[in-house]
Amino acid sequence: MRLSKTLVASAVLLATSLTALADEPSHVPATSQSKANAAVIAKADQALRNSVAGLSNVWIFATGDANSVFVSYTTDTEHLALVEMQGDRIASLRDLNSTANEVLTAASR
Repeated sequence: MRLSKTLVASAVLLATSLTALADEPSHVPATSQSKANAAVIAKADQALRNSVAGLSNVWIFATGDANSVFVSYTTDTEHLALVEMQGDRIASLRDLNSTANEVLTAASR
């Protein structure tokens, strides 16, 4: 009986930690560029969470382009990507750690 209570408690803790990891907020450096591009940063954050499974340690950096951001994130490996937005959707995601040029585009989803 004691063993099954321990297993249940362990399962609950594991499920809670996995949920917390998935809900981890994104990090955005507090710069004037980030403030000026807050809308595209928020859209990119939401679109990434809807398109890429298992995101954690998400950092979003504004660029000089009003529709693009750099994103550093972890799934099973670490990624650095240039995300170009078209409205609320990802127009293209170029994973700079990958040998493939276009990893995710709006047309490929």
